[in-house]
Amino acid sequence: MSIEEMMITVKPESLQVSLNEIFAVDREAKLVRWLDEGMGLIRLRVGYEQVITAFRKRPPIFLQHVFPVCDTLTLEQSVDEDLQQILGAVQAQVALLDKSKSFSIQTRITQPKQSRFKRFDINRVVSEWLQAEGYALDVKHPEQVVSIVVDSEQAYVGISRTADNLSSWAGGHHRFKHEEEQISRAEFKLLEAIEVFDIQLPSRGLALDLGASPGGWTRVLLQRGFHVFAIDPADLHPSLRKNHNCKHFKQTAQVFLPNQGEADFDLLVNDMRMHVRESVDLMLEAADVLKPGAYAIMTLKLRKKQGLKVIEQAVSHLQKKYQVLRVKELFHNRSEVTLLLQK
Repeated sequence: MSIEEMMITVKPESLQVSLNEIFAVDREAKLVRWLDEGMGLIRLRVGYEQVITAFRKRPPIFLQHVFPVCDTLTLEQSVDEDLQQILGAVQAQVALLDKSKSFSIQTRITQPKQSRFKRFDINRVVSEWLQAEGYALDVKHPEQVVSIVVDSEQAYVGISRTADNLSSWAGGHHRFKHEEEQISRAEFKLLEAIEVFDIQLPSRGLALDLGASPGGWTRVLLQRGFHVFAIDPADLHPSLRKNHNCKHFKQTAQVFLPNQGEADFDLLVNDMRMHVRESVDLMLEAADVLKPGAYAIMTLKLRKKQGLKVIEQAVSHLQKKYQVLRVKELFHNRSEVTLLLQK
């Protein structure tokens, strides 16, 4: 079966660059309409499988989430009857699910306060039937997903591998629990990068945090067993001052780096708010203090109307000393992208 429509989720500030990532694969793709802020229906000319195959080879930077639209339903009966209609659409496509792999249901309702439907009710009806048929439910780490979007009086249903959705979270909305000890929301960016990029960090070692203040990324690294050199002329959060595994250098990265000797660091992170070219130059200098094969995680701060061209130029320069493994606008990024590098 050739699937000719897909649902996309993008960040509102990245609408055009996200659409361009689709048009680069399918020049004749059309945006049918936006269903909600950042969630749109796309009609394809080349077919969904060809688009996803291209994305596997070159993961998009700005698209947050996609899924194939296998069926579109008109909801105009009672709630119970329409729930059965949604279930019927899943039953008709169930051959797309692999019984040897786990599944989850991801339901989104565009106007939940005004809708006749509740996400829990849709998930319950569909998941109970699938489990009765012998499919294994795994809400946290599913290998395949039944995606359902309810918009006014229409529903869109799709079945796909989780890996092909670009995110295992519905709409790419990656959530972390707030901790009492949390220093800043910037911690979520590093946590998301580690998870989304599937970074296998060493269980211990020496990490370098450039522009560390107030210390959110430093705290995350300390939790993972690293000794951290935190570089920033500004103060760190008081909770870090008592940690013997954290050494604070109250100076700029530009002053710190030239005074280092051999390559000692197992990991480098940089979330500094700097011009893209200055940030890239700093990372190139910092590569000299990294051990061979060490990872580096950085954010590139983008100004308005800066997009793929600026990122490509940055990547080209970084490749002088690093392998650029991934570039992604993560859910917790704000006017920036996150890069995973390896020396």
